[in-house]
Amino acid sequence: MNKKKSGNEVKENAKRLRIPTGIIVTVFFLTTVTVMVLIFLNFLTSVDDPEQEKLYDKYFVMIVPEQESSFWNEVYESAHRAGEEKGIYVEWLGKSMLRKYSREDQLRIAIAESVDGIIVSADDSEEMRELISLATDKEIPVVTLVSDCPSSDRCSFVGINNYNIGREYGDRIVRVAKMKKSPGDTIKVSVLVDGYAEESGQNILFMGIQETVDAAVRANNTGMRNVDISLVPIDNSNTFSTQEGVRKIVLGEESLVPDIIVCLSETETTGAYQTIVDYNRVGVITVLGYHDSDAIVNAIDRNVIEATISIDTDQLGSTCVQALAEYTELGHTSQYFTVESLVVDSSNVSGYLKEVPNEN
Repeated sequence: MNKKKSGNEVKENAKRLRIPTGIIVTVFFLTTVTVMVLIFLNFLTSVDDPEQEKLYDKYFVMIVPEQESSFWNEVYESAHRAGEEKGIYVEWLGKSMLRKYSREDQLRIAIAESVDGIIVSADDSEEMRELISLATDKEIPVVTLVSDCPSSDRCSFVGINNYNIGREYGDRIVRVAKMKKSPGDTIKVSVLVDGYAEESGQNILFMGIQETVDAAVRANNTGMRNVDISLVPIDNSNTFSTQEGVRKIVLGEESLVPDIIVCLSETETTGAYQTIVDYNRVGVITVLGYHDSDAIVNAIDRNVIEATISIDTDQLGSTCVQALAEYTELGHTSQYFTVESLVVDSSNVSGYLKEVPNEN
């Protein structure tokens, strides 16, 4: 009896298994068909996609730091659009690489690939000059962007007037100095610079700040206050090191903590205002920033940042492509292109704030 009962149980179980087995087979079949259809549609899309079929006349590369920076992303997008209009493919070289290469190594890669043109945020180091000369020897024109290598063979420089920018910062320092502390106090100003870059533009900008402030002090326009301005080098090799450098300045020994911090990059600016917010230094340390990203503009609106310098990123990117295109076609171009800049503060920040969509 026990054996017969066991046999019946086996048959009943087998019957029960027939239904789910059929379902599994059906699901497997439908899944296979779905995958095949998706692959086929993806194939048709890639064939019909004009971007996939488009042929370009030239290939330019852009080599700049701070891949997460909205400033450089905006510059690249502008350069890419300008290139598309001219039949030129513009690639942000470092951003498309899985491994992080130095700016100099990226230049070597671009030269080895025999690209048609190079856009690079440079400095005036000997290694940079040698690499630009190597590119020129191989008939690859180089345009320097924002930071220059004036003693090199680059065909053009596209950037800002650093001396005028320095004067803008200087005027703002004078204005802040009038409002800070009691008469007779010295206002300490730290101008943050890249400690690893031999960039002449930083020195020119500092000169503009110093001359403007000195003239104001002599004319008693700083409320009888002395203004002590110093260059403070920090490691700008990556976002973390930049923000850590700013944090050390803000949280340093009390006698050394500046009253005003002048930031010359977007990363320095965001690092400065985030630190003074996190450590309750708002109103104690005044931040003068760089670029008009959403975060920076909102910080101005909340009176966390005093003001920032807004650079026309669209003009920067498109002008670089224009300069390279002119040089490759005509053999010459203008040596200098200066783009527009202006100060954003509480008086005009409303024009830079993006409207928040109404959820209703």
